[in-house]
Amino acid sequence: MDRRDNFQPEAPVQVDSTLCSRYRSTKSPCAACAVVCPVPGAVRLAEEGAVIGNACLGCGACVSACPNGALRLLPDGDARFSARIRERVQPSAVFRMACVRADGEAELLVPCLSRLTEALVMEPLRGGASRVELRSPDCSACGLAKAAPQWRKVVEFTQALCATAGLAVDRVAGVRTSVGKARESQPAAGAANPRRAMFRAVAERWEAIDVAQATSTATPPAPPEAFRQIVQRHAENPKRIALLEVLSTLPGAQPRSHVLPNVLPVAAIPVAQLEADSRCVGCNVCETLCPVSALAHREEAGNYVLELDAARCTGCRICEAVCYYQAIHVRATVDLAVLFDHSRIALVAAPKRTCRTCGESFLGESADRCPSCRQSGDRRDAVARRFFAGGSQSEQF
Repeated sequence: MDRRDNFQPEAPVQVDSTLCSRYRSTKSPCAACAVVCPVPGAVRLAEEGAVIGNACLGCGACVSACPNGALRLLPDGDARFSARIRERVQPSAVFRMACVRADGEAELLVPCLSRLTEALVMEPLRGGASRVELRSPDCSACGLAKAAPQWRKVVEFTQALCATAGLAVDRVAGVRTSVGKARESQPAAGAANPRRAMFRAVAERWEAIDVAQATSTATPPAPPEAFRQIVQRHAENPKRIALLEVLSTLPGAQPRSHVLPNVLPVAAIPVAQLEADSRCVGCNVCETLCPVSALAHREEAGNYVLELDAARCTGCRICEAVCYYQAIHVRATVDLAVLFDHSRIALVAAPKRTCRTCGESFLGESADRCPSCRQSGDRRDAVARRFFAGGSQSEQF
């Protein structure tokens, strides 16, 4: 039987379009949520970004896959899972996470391991666990098999974070088990009783459904805002905030440089470092369209400074794609130590000037014309020299 036939959804999925790369720029190739979704038609990519259809099972794989935190499960995202982990973690003990098909006992059961994010996987380590195991049987026989690469990706990235923190890589590991009856161990003494926890879980699910229905059946929506106004707002990336909070309080962490190749596809590693060159004109398009507020500028004493908070950057490459002057680039490597260092890096620092030809602002030390006007003027001069030397425009092109 296809497991999707009797799968019990955890909760409805909500999308914050302002955090979605596909919404903020049509040039974004990101399709992380659609790639991992195991249900045909449950996720659709449209002009407004990711759209969740009625076929959604609420497995949460898309929530884990989205680097910008644009998708979350109602009503409280990952907060409930984090609380359950903190109730069950025991110092110096192994903390087991398992899917509901895995035989044996685990401290945390989830419908699919691909529901887990890096922050959730590292939460037991923050609580003092000696090791975190993600226990799974063969995923190929599961109706949610398409989502399986996501949890393996989370394990690999979490292991890289452990190495960056100076911890043993094997403190997080995937463990193969047989198919059987999964059992969730009870919380430590003094925690809520299991019957109460069961009723609370049912209440939470009904609350989530009520929230979703209220959202869809509320008063008629207000007239749509212009895209230009919407993109001026920048929401916080809840997924990255949760991860940075865990990393900042990780026992025994001694952060060190850990450089990885920043390979395609987009957000294969959901972190990036950027560089910019003198072609930047300070137009702020990259800052405006950045989904996660990783880029910000300031102006002081006639100088323009564009800064990067690399701990926020998810490597979506929108800034690189939308820069008309091709002044900003994603570096070929990324040092994961930036997730432990929250300092802002100045990518561009230059005087801001006004072009005497077109009146637009640009950056430069002494030029009096912007790059576009200089380029078009140089081209006109070249044509004129050719003409007066006895050539023709047709020879020039």
